[in-house]
Amino acid sequence: MRSRVALTLLVAVAVVAAACSNNRASTSQTVTSAKVTSNGAWPGVGKICESGPGGTSTARGVSQGALHLAVFSDAGNSIQPGLNVEFFQAASAFSKWCNASGGIDGRKIVVDDEDAALFNAAQVTSQACQKDFMSVAGGMALDQPSVSVRVGCGLGQINAFDVSSEAVDAKLQVNPTNTNDTEIEAGWYGALATVYPSAIKHFGTGAQNNPSILAPANKWRDAAETQGYKVVDYQVPPLMVTDWTPYVEEAQSKGVQALEPSDDSNIAPFVQAMNTAGYSPTFMLLTTQFYASSTTQAAASAHFPTTYVAIQNWPFELASQSPGLEQMNAIMHKYAPGEPVDFDDENAFDSWVLFAKAATSCGSDVTVACVLQHAASQTNWTAGGLQAPVAHVGMSDAGPMPSDCFALMQVEPGKFVYSRSITDPNSQIWHCGTNTLFHVPVNG
Repeated sequence: MRSRVALTLLVAVAVVAAACSNNRASTSQTVTSAKVTSNGAWPGVGKICESGPGGTSTARGVSQGALHLAVFSDAGNSIQPGLNVEFFQAASAFSKWCNASGGIDGRKIVVDDEDAALFNAAQVTSQACQKDFMSVAGGMALDQPSVSVRVGCGLGQINAFDVSSEAVDAKLQVNPTNTNDTEIEAGWYGALATVYPSAIKHFGTGAQNNPSILAPANKWRDAAETQGYKVVDYQVPPLMVTDWTPYVEEAQSKGVQALEPSDDSNIAPFVQAMNTAGYSPTFMLLTTQFYASSTTQAAASAHFPTTYVAIQNWPFELASQSPGLEQMNAIMHKYAPGEPVDFDDENAFDSWVLFAKAATSCGSDVTVACVLQHAASQTNWTAGGLQAPVAHVGMSDAGPMPSDCFALMQVEPGKFVYSRSITDPNSQIWHCGTNTLFHVPVNG
């Protein structure tokens, strides 16, 4: 699911008119009450933060009592101020929680925020190369220029997301979700096909006109066609669209009944254009970036057709069934009070928990190679229920297999509702199976 999530970031770069004042405006939950554990243990993972001897080290960014870690984001950009600022906030919250239990084998986590502001990825990576042990739980929308710099200086990474193909397949990196350019999870198309067998013969999809956006969109189109969908309309609108009416009318005129909108940023104007045109397809499918309060708010003020969102993060609506999500909520409530919490926080904590688990396993003689080796040896990884299960975490340059699990949420006015019947879960809330993974061309 990584690539489609990254589309929101790419669109934000070019579509100034669609930019929000802060990326946190499209969040799912505001944490208001929780109880945080303080023993350094993570549900389903075990002890990941504890006191210890620390010790001398020759590794960059490692001292007797401290571990310096870079966190990348684009929060300071002027196009969409606050973009992924949650990576900084999650890092602050997690490090405070972890350090309260002794840190990593006695070494306290010191977070170095590295703000690329969209266009300075190589520069801030070079800065991290001067002082930090590793990069953890961050991401940059325009990450391609950073890859050679990071790999060249030996800066290991356990990141929250990748965007460019170069970043997806990079060396010295583990992504907890095993993002992969040629293997994707797309089982939600098949699940919806069982309920809407006629509608999928009239499928409309597409993406805004940028190679980095079109490539993953083409992959999902191919996966849908493999599962019986017939594309009757494929739209490639420009990055900046001020009026979605022509695109809605095109889908309507071509008889699209199963719609995956070509709008990758803000769904409200698209649906408003549908309402004006009197167009209501049989169902609409949205992907993870639309699992946000802005979507349910739009559904409260405009008529949505039957609409689903495909996810691989544990939904906040079912937080009581996920010890890891409850723990994350508790930590954010204590150390980042009042901040909204969304799936980007889940991605960040997924990376932090994996890093802490791996680094603690290395003991006092912590090295980048040791951390990455232990991170890439985890099996059935969920970070205590933050993410869909990954059978075996792997190094990014080794073609790791992503999770073969997904769930569907239905959009209703003001809320999301777990669609148990269509998800047809066979592992907790997830539907899992190797037949939901699809091999696709690297460039879509």
